[in-house]
Amino acid sequence: MENARSLDSLLAQRPRFRAFLISRLGSEADADDVLQNSLLKAMRSAGNVNDEQKLTAWFYRLLQNALVDHVRSRSANARRDDAWMTDAAPRDEEAEKTACACVAGLLTELKPRDAELLRRVELHDEAVAEVARSLGLTAGAASVALHRARAVLRKRLEDFCGDCAKGACLDCDCADAQS
Repeated sequence: MENARSLDSLLAQRPRFRAFLISRLGSEADADDVLQNSLLKAMRSAGNVNDEQKLTAWFYRLLQNALVDHVRSRSANARRDDAWMTDAAPRDEEAEKTACACVAGLLTELKPRDAELLRRVELHDEAVAEVARSLGLTAGAASVALHRARAVLRKRLEDFCGDCAKGACLDCDCADAQS
C-alpha cells in the first residue's frame, strides 16, 4: 500500500480521531496536540501497515498509546510542579519552633552519619547532593541513607512519643510528660 494513500485515509477520518481524543482528554488543545503528534508518527510508519482495513485500527492503537503517554507526562509535570511549589513555599518558622523537641534528643541515638544527614537536610535545608559530597557519598547513596534514617527516626519517635508522633509533632509535650 502506498504511504500517501494511507495518510489520505487517516486524514479523512481526522474529525473522528479528534472527537475520540477530546472525549478522553476534555481539552481541544490537548487533543489537537496528541492528534498532530500521532499523525506525524503515522506518517513515518504507516507504510508498515499492509492492509488498508487494518490501518484505522492500527491508528486507534497508536492514539491510545499517545493518550497514555500524554496523561502520564501531564501527571509527572503536575507532580514536579507541586514539589517545586512545596520546596519554594516559605517555611512556617512558628511551626518549626513548636515542633517536637524529642527529635534533637533522638538524633543522638542514630548512627552519626544518619544523624548528620537528617540534621543538615531536614533541619538546616541543605541540598542532599551538597551534604553527600561533604560526607564522601554519592547523591544516590545519600538519598537512600536519608530515606532509611527517616524511617528509623520515625519509628523511634513513635516509640518515645506515642500518639503525639503520629500527627505533625507540633506543640509536643511528651518530653515534659516523660520527665
